[in-house]
Amino acid sequence: MRAARCRSFLIATVLAVAAGLSRPAEGTGTALAVEVLPSAIVQGQAVRVRVRTAAPASAIMLRVDGRAVPLHRSAGGYQAFVGTSPLTKPGALRVKAAISGQAGVATAQARVVVRAGTFGIRRLTVPPALLDPALVEQERRRVAAATARPLPAPLWRSPFRRPVEGPVTSGYGVRSIYNGVPRGYHLGVDFRASAGTPVRAAHRGLVTLAEELPLSGKTVVLDHGAGIFTTYQHLSAITVRPGRRVNRGDVVGRVGSTGLSTGPHLHWGMRVHGVRVNPLDWTAAGALTTP
Repeated sequence: MRAARCRSFLIATVLAVAAGLSRPAEGTGTALAVEVLPSAIVQGQAVRVRVRTAAPASAIMLRVDGRAVPLHRSAGGYQAFVGTSPLTKPGALRVKAAISGQAGVATAQARVVVRAGTFGIRRLTVPPALLDPALVEQERRRVAAATARPLPAPLWRSPFRRPVEGPVTSGYGVRSIYNGVPRGYHLGVDFRASAGTPVRAAHRGLVTLAEELPLSGKTVVLDHGAGIFTTYQHLSAITVRPGRRVNRGDVVGRVGSTGLSTGPHLHWGMRVHGVRVNPLDWTAAGALTTP
């Protein structure tokens, strides 16, 4: 792991120098470095970005392909998590940091290679009324409000756990075809489980939503800090309320088949600053789970 991190840091630093963006701002002497772990991923995965500087900063900014991503303080500097999905174009993502201080402004950049994922297809038949665009928009707004103000720092210090024990019936990224019409990607993981099975929090978090939604049915959303949220959908019962703090393994609900569902199961999802990633990648030890 240490050797892999050193290689990733070296690659990011070399790319930054080659682009002429990691040099100190003219006449300032301000040092800035960007580290990305890992340096190559598949659609649906995420990276951890570290920004290191020896100079005091009055302002610091991180952009990924032009999109601003919030940073939070960490040992030795700042860090952020950046997610991808099947909608992310394969190729190189440019990660650029800029820092302002008494000495002036300095910038540095690195690149993350995103490889195309291999995703299957699933075909489902559901009541046409559940595919109403107005219901989709209503749900989008509720979830957007619940994930708009993330806690600033990570609450986790270890891998996330699966919320239920059971086989995966629909994997992440599967192309969903409802009633013969393509409807996008399945941006989460479905677990088979009996109705009423306890659903447990994947890690420490703050409940930001606990209600029934038009498509996701009875749903719980947890804020784990640093822009990371997990969702638990199609529940038969919700056992927590917004504002409650939960620990890893606490029961947040029970498996059901509410909303757009064809039978009892749990849909588990994860958002990284709004990008829906594969949550199973966060259940193993690595750069993402040891902030």
